[in-house]
Amino acid sequence: MSTACRRWQRSAREAKGPVKWTDLADVERYARSDFLLDLIKGQADTEATNRLADKVAALTGIDQAVSRRLAGRFEVGEFRREFDRKNGRVTGRYDASVSGFDPYPDSSFFHFGDPSGDPLMAPLTSAAVDLTTRKLNWRPDGSYQLLSDGVNKAWDFGRGPAESVSQLRQILALDPKLKLLVGHGLFDLATPYFASKIILDQLPAYAGPARVKLVVYPGGHMFYSRDVARQAFRSEVQALMK
Repeated sequence: MSTACRRWQRSAREAKGPVKWTDLADVERYARSDFLLDLIKGQADTEATNRLADKVAALTGIDQAVSRRLAGRFEVGEFRREFDRKNGRVTGRYDASVSGFDPYPDSSFFHFGDPSGDPLMAPLTSAAVDLTTRKLNWRPDGSYQLLSDGVNKAWDFGRGPAESVSQLRQILALDPKLKLLVGHGLFDLATPYFASKIILDQLPAYAGPARVKLVVYPGGHMFYSRDVARQAFRSEVQALMK
């Protein structure tokens, strides 16, 4: 939930003007402290629940009554709809700084896509097909799918969700020269940067900042689609390789 609080708030600030990672230090402090204290008290503690809901409403700009009704515990879809519901707009999941009209603003159910992702499906698919068939001269059988629901539904995670932190710990321990760079988009609601920050902070001392670095740029899931972010990330990679 602290991760959710962070991603909601950065979206609210972006609506008022350009936002950098450093601008959100106060929200990170809240997400790591008072937010968690009130959250673990549970909804049986009315005072703590209202305090949390009111703070989330103040940080995100979402109506206080709505935040209290949801106890300050927004699912991603609920946030995307409630953030600018007064104007009948929904935010993107892949990039919350992008918004579009809600096709059913009067419905109690969610009937909207992703304004930051859906419009890109056709042009990105065309670009990928053009790259493989013309530039790479690779013409496999079948049709190209940018995102396959069939593959996603058929994915077998085994005993639990897929994770790579266990292997990362082992690799960093075995190879003292290995360095890791993790890049995120500030407005990505699908893979929020704060989740990675919390995870990386749990690594042992041998995997400190000198070896493991997190960089966050204005942008969404594909932050590198923004020229400034892409150039900055390229510089980070170059520095890592030296």
